[in-house]
Amino acid sequence: MRTFLVVCWLTISTLSMSLFFEPIKVSAQDDLGIQLKKMEEMMQQQQVMIDDLKTRIEIREEVELTSLTAIDEGMIGEKVDEYFQKGEGKGMWANIMQRPKLGYKEGFFFETQDKDFSMKINGRTQFRYSYEDRDNVHDSDEQQDDSSFRIRRARLKFSGNAYKHFKYKIELALASTGTVDSSKAMELLDFWASWNKNKALSVQFGQWKVPWNRQRVVSSQNLQLIDRASSQDEFTMDRQIGAMLHGKLFNKKFEYYAGAFNGNARNQSSNGNNEMLYIGRVSWNPFGAYGNGIGEVESDINFSEKPIAHLSAAIAYDGAADREKFDSTTIDLDPPVGTGVTLKEVNKTSVVAEYGFKYRGFSTSAEGYWRRFDDIRANNINSVGSGVIIDRGFFVQGGYFIMPKKLEVAGRYSLVDFDDERDEDAVRETTLGVSWFINETHDNKLQFNWIRQDNELPNSVSRSDDIDNTYRLQYQLAF
Repeated sequence: MRTFLVVCWLTISTLSMSLFFEPIKVSAQDDLGIQLKKMEEMMQQQQVMIDDLKTRIEIREEVELTSLTAIDEGMIGEKVDEYFQKGEGKGMWANIMQRPKLGYKEGFFFETQDKDFSMKINGRTQFRYSYEDRDNVHDSDEQQDDSSFRIRRARLKFSGNAYKHFKYKIELALASTGTVDSSKAMELLDFWASWNKNKALSVQFGQWKVPWNRQRVVSSQNLQLIDRASSQDEFTMDRQIGAMLHGKLFNKKFEYYAGAFNGNARNQSSNGNNEMLYIGRVSWNPFGAYGNGIGEVESDINFSEKPIAHLSAAIAYDGAADREKFDSTTIDLDPPVGTGVTLKEVNKTSVVAEYGFKYRGFSTSAEGYWRRFDDIRANNINSVGSGVIIDRGFFVQGGYFIMPKKLEVAGRYSLVDFDDERDEDAVRETTLGVSWFINETHDNKLQFNWIRQDNELPNSVSRSDDIDNTYRLQYQLAF
């Protein structure tokens, strides 16, 4: 607006000058080109004056808007720096800049700026419906079919790193269903820390799943079928308190684990004896790292473009094991030593061999078990231990994504072959299932399984076999 007024003022001034001053007299001899040149020079001088006034007006408007000069801004900046560095706000700016990162990535997390400390929080629930059709039950046991809803798991997990080179995990079971003590509304499952500055030699201590067989270590969140194999349930070491060395070598093609544990299950305040559970495990991954290692998911949901595989074996020895395996079982040993044993007097040696393979949506895995109990004695502490019990078992399973990352079909066969001295001969399991991965992850999936379990009894027992057919539907939500 001001520029427009200035231009108008200059125009009016020019016209006025032409009116009040005597016009330029041009002689006949003057050339018209000279007059044109003079007029152009006058117009250029006026344009210079207009541009100069516009610049001054724009500078003035900017000063009025900011109400600060460059000198004022410099003085304020000095005062702010003095406050944060020397005054009451000393160190405040550094603290503000060091605030942890917050966000969500496969869980809610926060992390310090230097990444030395972090924590991720995850929750998970599994809601299940099962219909169990029991056939040919024991004549003396009137068992009915069962139809029920169940919250199979409700978990809360905290994991991350501390002091840069330590990893940790805390996992809680939030429902009493499935806990050792059904009266508890919450139970500690995992609480461990691992120093892993050197990937070839890491140290872990606390309570967690003993890394003896793979399927037990794989989280129930990432199973291919709804439940683990019945043979795995029979032979597993489960969770224990102890310490372990582990590492990965040769570009993660070789993994090893070696540890000592109490051997008396989780959340026990003491061992109760001077015998320990010792384990050793090795894995060979011929095509490179097998995903995340022993805890890798069972399905090939990532649709591996290159084949990945592992061959593994483990051995465990427990010098004071599994009293409950015999207390309610009649054992016909030669010479007979009666029923029941003392906890201190049973030694157990266990061996497992495994394989796993994944490629373009197809996956297969298997585990074979061998277990020997010896030095079995009767309840009489003075008796001589001479009994030996050997049990065997295995499972093999596989699956394929008929719709990549969305729809998978899977199946499994499992067998537990008990020693002839036991009052149970074998347990056979056949499972077929289909899984729908709603968000192309295990975090949000719907599964249906049909399970047939046949509990075979030896011929010496005058009872028919137990055969159960179970139809199971489960929805899982993890975040």
